[in-house]
Amino acid sequence: MRRGALALVPVLLVGAGLAACAHSPPPRTLSVVASWSTDGEGATEEERRRRSEAGPFLAVLDAFMKEHKHKIKVNYQGTRDVSQVLRSGADRGRPPDVAVLPRLNDLKTYVQSGDLYPLDDVLVPAEQPGLARQLLQLTPPNGTHARVYGLSVAVHAKSLVWYRTDGPAGPTVRRSPATWAELVALTRDIETRGIVPWCLGMGAQPQSGWPGTDWIEDILLHRSGQTVYQRWAAGQQAWSSQEVREAWQAWGALVGAGRPTRTPLLTNFDVAGRGMFGRSPSCLLDHQGSFIVRTYQGSDPDSPPPAVGFFPSPTFGPTAGAPVREISEDVVGMFADSPEARTLIRFLAGEQARQVWRAANGGLAFTLNAQATAAAHPAGLPRRIAQTLTTATLCRDASDMMPAAMTAAFHSAVLQYLDDPALLGSLLTELDIVRSQTREDEWLGLPCLSPPG
Repeated sequence: MRRGALALVPVLLVGAGLAACAHSPPPRTLSVVASWSTDGEGATEEERRRRSEAGPFLAVLDAFMKEHKHKIKVNYQGTRDVSQVLRSGADRGRPPDVAVLPRLNDLKTYVQSGDLYPLDDVLVPAEQPGLARQLLQLTPPNGTHARVYGLSVAVHAKSLVWYRTDGPAGPTVRRSPATWAELVALTRDIETRGIVPWCLGMGAQPQSGWPGTDWIEDILLHRSGQTVYQRWAAGQQAWSSQEVREAWQAWGALVGAGRPTRTPLLTNFDVAGRGMFGRSPSCLLDHQGSFIVRTYQGSDPDSPPPAVGFFPSPTFGPTAGAPVREISEDVVGMFADSPEARTLIRFLAGEQARQVWRAANGGLAFTLNAQATAAAHPAGLPRRIAQTLTTATLCRDASDMMPAAMTAAFHSAVLQYLDDPALLGSLLTELDIVRSQTREDEWLGLPCLSPPG
């Protein structure tokens, strides 16, 4: 009798173990929304994911799920119109748990509406050295002090001009223009060769026109300085002011606004620059952010970077101190507070996520983290881009900080001006009307960032 009872013990233990497994809670699924598309090419699902625009971020999410196996799953949705998806979800009471916002002013909107949760106790700089530069602080309605609502997970250098280094006649640029006058001279020299200098593409549904806003922002920043730029971005500088007007005129004169061709208006931004790489190039210079290299590279992230170089946007005169650059950011916000969402955001702020993101993007993933040095990137193009971000004063994209109605009007005005520069006066007046009709609390004014260290 005793031996029989003992013999049953292992069976009972196995049965108890099976019962425990059967009743273990299912993994919690987080919903994550971002603007990176999951469309890609490839024979297998894995290949399509890897080659998609979202491939590097999906690799980061895969690493997170692997670390938290059987506990947390992530359901990713890529959409070009993150703002619309978020607004719809928030209105129905079903927002995503976490969203990656490409427009900084959306943070302000959702802080004001109470849809965004603060992250002060999720992201603590004392626990993660170098993190402070990645945190975006805003003051909530009726609040007395600013709180952390956003984590910058990706930064893109925008004050860059790209050119081919192995063209039929050699490199397009043999000496980088140091001043605006030299850039104008280079443009005119290319024109004398019978080639269109600038690869212009304004298409970017549902926000066509933003490549032109980048130009005007960049020119204003380098022509009139940080103070004017920040006042304008915060709604405190008139569009019809001399400084802003001259930035539009400088751009129009450089790229030939009003020429009898609608090609720039009908061409997508991610297609325009490919004109540099034909046997007979259709254009030679492309003003774009650092993210454009992946487009030049083609759909396969394992292919070598194309033979391109870049130079920073030139100044309009003598400058002192660190150079200044425009940047854009992708910022994470928490729309549903849960332990799992907090765990994901902490992971995205950590070194492991940065390493995975860089590796999956060929070294072309950049961050504001103060400990992420240029040396962490592969030598060559990735390291050179990283150096522009770690040695310059960085000013955030102005139209990303403006209220949505102001940004939409800016996009539309750019398209109209490029088609007919004689409209500039009336366009600036209309933009000032939109500015005057926008409530003061809708504007987001964020300071420029000094170089780390």
